[in-house]
Amino acid sequence: MKWIELDRFDVGRVWEDALKILREVGLQVTNEKIAPMVAQELEVKEGRICFPEEVALRYADEIRERFGAESPEPPERISIFSSSLNTHWLDPADGCVKPHDTQTVIRHTRLIRQLAEEGLSGGGAAGVPQNVPAEMQFLMTHYIDCVYSRRPGGWGIIQSEAMMRYFLEIAEVMELPKSIGTEMISPLRFMGQSIDLALDYHDRGMTVGIDPMPILGVTAPADWHMAWAQSVAENVGSYALFRTCGVEEIGCPSFRLFLSNPAAAMTYFSAPQHIAALLTRRRIRQFFGLPTLSAELMLVTSKVPDSQAAMEKMAGCLLGRLFDFPYLEGAGGLWLDEIFSPQQLLIDVEIKHFVEGIKTDFDETPQDIISVMEEGVRAGGFLAHDLSLDRFREFAWESRLFDLRPRAAWDGTPQSLLAKADRIAEEKIDAYEYELTGDRRRALDEIVARAEREFGGPT
Repeated sequence: MKWIELDRFDVGRVWEDALKILREVGLQVTNEKIAPMVAQELEVKEGRICFPEEVALRYADEIRERFGAESPEPPERISIFSSSLNTHWLDPADGCVKPHDTQTVIRHTRLIRQLAEEGLSGGGAAGVPQNVPAEMQFLMTHYIDCVYSRRPGGWGIIQSEAMMRYFLEIAEVMELPKSIGTEMISPLRFMGQSIDLALDYHDRGMTVGIDPMPILGVTAPADWHMAWAQSVAENVGSYALFRTCGVEEIGCPSFRLFLSNPAAAMTYFSAPQHIAALLTRRRIRQFFGLPTLSAELMLVTSKVPDSQAAMEKMAGCLLGRLFDFPYLEGAGGLWLDEIFSPQQLLIDVEIKHFVEGIKTDFDETPQDIISVMEEGVRAGGFLAHDLSLDRFREFAWESRLFDLRPRAAWDGTPQSLLAKADRIAEEKIDAYEYELTGDRRRALDEIVARAEREFGGPT
């Protein structure tokens, strides 16, 4: 059975249409510095930059040369990751959604990092504290990641030039890569604060990321081919504009396209058709020689860890397994990446284990079947046979969370899965020991103290 007729998705047609868009429509710009910088190579007309076909082809080839690589064999194990963008959390004590503050982000980061050390899930800081001024929020998220993660990542979401210097200082102290992510505004508008910051700071060792986010039927046409042509035009056009403006350190364009949730006017990652967006994205990225192993398949619309969340999470994890997307974003997240739930994170780990268990080894054992059967007949079964003792784990799924006992062993008292998940989460939080100390910690604390004097600290 073919669920999705990918053979009918014409990447060549998408590319030809993207070239037409770049040549005849172009990208709108508002930054006055851009037109003089690109006028010799690109066509500037009425606030838009258009791209001759040979220019677009040249930079498409450069994307292939810089970032193209043979797609690696997907690993057998699934890796699930938590988002660092959660602004709220679900309190197991009363079931209420509450704003993240500094202390709850730290606690949940300790949970995420303990699970990471056990090889169960991954991720950095658990969210964005809301008890600090808006200018300080992402800085505090990055600070918490640096203090409580043994291997913190860089940070690329920067709201303002005023905060840029603090992020650069942290990168220097922690010896982290310097980067800024840019999200041009669909449709076809190369504008926004991230664009301006990238152009102003790229010569300070910054890598510029490119991530347009067109949405089918909202900021892109409600047609798979036309919408992808727009996405490709935005990605290649943004890359070409940055390069023409002299940006050397530049990341691989993301090439993404999203479905819309009409009920919320937001992206819809747990829609059944989202897998079509991911599979067509893989075709697009293959055209540019790029691998695609990650997906946002555990971002859901449910707001609590209920049956809806279970269905959405299991469906996403299973689709990731079936279609070779082994790196899945959204572990522990509810309502996209807005609400963090420690209980849901433990359930997501269990879902991951279940899906990873869908495998079978049909290799034969070297033992003689007659001798094995004779031993089983004498014993009246095979429970104590060496084969069963050696290999029983291959034929059974062992849950760390769910109750798999027989009904006769159950006393009839309902057991709360969420209560058990909460207890395990608390144990993991208490077990986590790492916290940055020494000169680097003192330097980070001094950077944050200066930022608080300028913008204000926790309330």
